Formats: sequence, structure tokens, C-alpha cells
Amino acid sequence: MGQRSSLIMIPFLILGLLACQPVRTVYIGLVAPFEGRDRPVGYDAIFGARLAVRMWNATHPTGPQVMLIALDDQGDPILAQERARQLVSYPGLIAVIGHFRPETTRAAAPIYRAVGIPLIAPLLPADQAPEGALTTAPDQRTMARALLQVLPPGGGQSLWIVHDEEERWFGPELMTFFREQGWEVREARWEEASPQGEEPVLFDGRAIHAGEAVRRWRQGGWRGLLLGGPGLLHPDLRSLGKTEGRVWIVAETRMVEDPEWGMAYRSLSLGTPPGPYAPLAHDLIWVVMQAQTRPAFQWEGKTGTWRWEGGRLQKIPEVFVEPGSRDEGHR
Repeated sequence: MGQRSSLIMIPFLILGLLACQPVRTVYIGLVAPFEGRDRPVGYDAIFGARLAVRMWNATHPTGPQVMLIALDDQGDPILAQERARQLVSYPGLIAVIGHFRPETTRAAAPIYRAVGIPLIAPLLPADQAPEGALTTAPDQRTMARALLQVLPPGGGQSLWIVHDEEERWFGPELMTFFREQGWEVREARWEEASPQGEEPVLFDGRAIHAGEAVRRWRQGGWRGLLLGGPGLLHPDLRSLGKTEGRVWIVAETRMVEDPEWGMAYRSLSLGTPPGPYAPLAHDLIWVVMQAQTRPAFQWEGKTGTWRWEGGRLQKIPEVFVEPGSRDEGHR
């Protein structure tokens, strides 16, 4: 009887020992602007990331569990470097997602690279991302090809590429591409450009500047399409008002129509609906954590189907071309 009792106790002893094992916890950094004029970007992203953390931890009670370290760089390159130095000193940090603006991402990237912490750089075209960053968007040519679907055939027509000095998502490769497609490309600063008639404009700069420029151009009789990249995801584009489908944005993310997910997001954001940054941040938390547990996977996220294999990340579809200037309702 005594021997039998001890045998019965062994499984319970093993279960007790397993229950005492600490659950492994890892940390993911999220750096974005939470103050200043770009604060809507950061708040939209952080609630998407927090929702992903909550969902991951609930479905993985035995670990690994994840904790989010969110820091504010205010959209400032100098502060972005300071925040990067703070993050890399944090024990257990496995990756950083940030900084959601081109200048801050490029400024901070060398700090992560120097210590071997992976930086996931959302939104930036792959051939414009800083060295060593893990990109999630395609290159400029892929994004430009996507924009061709909303443009008439080139054939010698004029296309303006307009920029400011504050924010650049694209490089000269974009101009080369459109010229190869038969467009007569005109480049100008946003204060100096003067499109006429139906000439399309690709605006590579801050959304607020796009809004100011377009109002001026419309008053002068311009009726063309406004095209843009990830910079025009910013809610400042709402300053254009109703544009009747005359604004098109190419980016790797978009607004997500998922009532259940949207309700869960609102429970964290005090009722604010998710914008285009939230689903991307949500997906990237899951991607990072799955890469911790599996050498390869394919997973259906909010912004597309993600594939991870051999240290390479891919999303299908690569980009969306969506009407802009909708009232996205974020902060």
C-alpha cells in the first residue's frame, strides 16, 4: 500500500514542480511620437500593440509572455537617439518596433545595430530603410507600380513630385521610375509647385503641408489627383476635407474593418476607433513573438498574410492603394 501511494504521488509531484517553473517573459520596445504634432501616430500604434500583447499573453499562459516598453520620441531625431540608448540597456529586450517616421527611424537605427537589437522599421520603403533594419514594406518601385493603377497612361503627360524639407519617405528612384513609364516629371518644393488642370501630384512630405498646398492649388483651378506614400496616412490629411476620390495613398497598412477587433481596441483607447497604424503595430507584436517560438511560419494578420522564414519577413499584399482624407477618427 505504501509503495502504491508513493507511485501515485509521483505524477502530482512532477506537476507541482512544473507549476513552479517561472514563465519566461520577454520585452518588445515600441518607440513613436506621443507628444507633438505627430502624437496621433503614436497613440494609434500603442493601443494596437497593447491589444496584441493582451491577446498573446492570454493565449500563451505558459509563455513566453511579452511586455511592452513604450517610449516617446516626439517625432524628434535627437530624442529618438536618446530613447534608443535607453531601450538597448533594458535586459530581456528582443526587438524594437519604431519609430514610425522616416527621420527618427534613420536617426535611431545605428544605435540598435551597434548592440545587435533587431529594429523593425514599419512603413519605410525597403530601399529607403536604414542599414540593418528589418523592413516590412516593399521597395519604392513596387509602391510606384501600385500607384500606376489609379493614373492614366503616361505618354508624355506631366506628373509633379512635390516635397518639403521636413519629411521624406521616397528617394530619387521614384522620379526615375515614372520617367521610365513615359511621364514628364516635374520636381518642386511644396511652396513653389504650380500644377495645372488634370496634372497629378505625388506629394512626399508632411500631410499638413499637402493640405495647405492642395487648398491653394484648387483655388487656382487645379483638378488633378493627389498621390502620396505613408506620410499621407497621417490624420492631418483630413484638413483637405471632402476630396471626392481625388486623393490616393500607397502604404503597407490601411484602416481595418473588423467590428470585434475594433471593439477590443476601443476598450483600451477610451472609445477612440483604430486608425491605419494600429493594425500594423498589432501585427508586428505577433510577428515578433511567433518568430521567438518558430523558425518559420505563415500567419493571417490584420494587414495581410505574414510569412517568416530564414530571417526574412514578407507580407501579402505588399501594399494597399486606398482613397485618402477619410475621417479616421483617431486622436
